[in-house]
Amino acid sequence: MKKKRKIYLGKNEREILRMVGTGALVAASLVAPNLPSAFAGKKKKSYRQSFQRAYDKNLIYLSGEKVQLSEKGQKLMEQILSEDIEIKKHEWDGIWRIVSYDIPEDPLKKERSYFRRKLESLGFVELQKSMMVIPYECKEEIAVIAQNLRISPYVMHLITDNLPRQNEFVKRFGLEE
Repeated sequence: MKKKRKIYLGKNEREILRMVGTGALVAASLVAPNLPSAFAGKKKKSYRQSFQRAYDKNLIYLSGEKVQLSEKGQKLMEQILSEDIEIKKHEWDGIWRIVSYDIPEDPLKKERSYFRRKLESLGFVELQKSMMVIPYECKEEIAVIAQNLRISPYVMHLITDNLPRQNEFVKRFGLEE
């Protein structure tokens, strides 16, 4: 079985994918003498080279005057958006947010592993197997991650004001008054 090669994206290439994904970049702007304000204060040559690399990697394509993401570019864009997500930590409102998931191992083993690692990196703590908890609002962030991984049907966001072993979690998150 052929192993997929991971695509390395530089900072500028990531930015170009974001701009193409949001429609903030058109092909004419890359050949025009004055690049768009999105490139203000940045090296034009560097961005042209990054644009060319993204094109060479089949992440973007030209469609008339428009630059569009290829299917491969769209998947990478979704991954970038998921990686950039953070949960804002603020004063605890007394509500626990629980993310429960039952993602089938076959064929979604990679997505399941990535989702679990992402939850941990966001600060979630395991409540029990396939159930993670955090004391901060996160419904939208979890929805975006689940949608980008195409696992939304297997993920639930629950809220409660009382947890089993609550004192342990209050201490673990540093929520003591």
